[in-house]
Amino acid sequence: MKRRALDDMNCSIAQTLDVVGDSWTLLIVRDALFDVTRFDDFQRRLDIPRTTLSSRLTTLVEHGVMERRPHESTPARHDYVLTPKGRALHPVVVSMLQWGDAWSSLPEPPVTLVDADTDAEIDPVYIDRNSGKPLTELNIQRRHN
Repeated sequence: MKRRALDDMNCSIAQTLDVVGDSWTLLIVRDALFDVTRFDDFQRRLDIPRTTLSSRLTTLVEHGVMERRPHESTPARHDYVLTPKGRALHPVVVSMLQWGDAWSSLPEPPVTLVDADTDAEIDPVYIDRNSGKPLTELNIQRRHN
């Protein structure tokens, strides 16, 4: 069953979900953030049906989250590379990883985030730019514009 498009809703979360709200899509973005670029590598790592992967990559390219770059001419093959819009999803993916580490049924986290330059473990937090406080310490409400 095809899900209903959310692009007509006046909601930033709905607009985001319309592009990346599918589980396969976020897993593709996750792998792309960690330098997977080739169709066959996505397919092998995710064990995703080829038609599903093709569809999700097409959607990501259409929405400017990824771009398709040729890497071989015979046969024609392409890399799928995150654009700045796609790389901006990094904090979203990290937040989901942290939430899953804390709340999933896994006995322990399957990966540890480390600084690539120092190999030191990192513990990312979101900070309010104005107050310097972690978001978890703020009583956040929303105001409609």
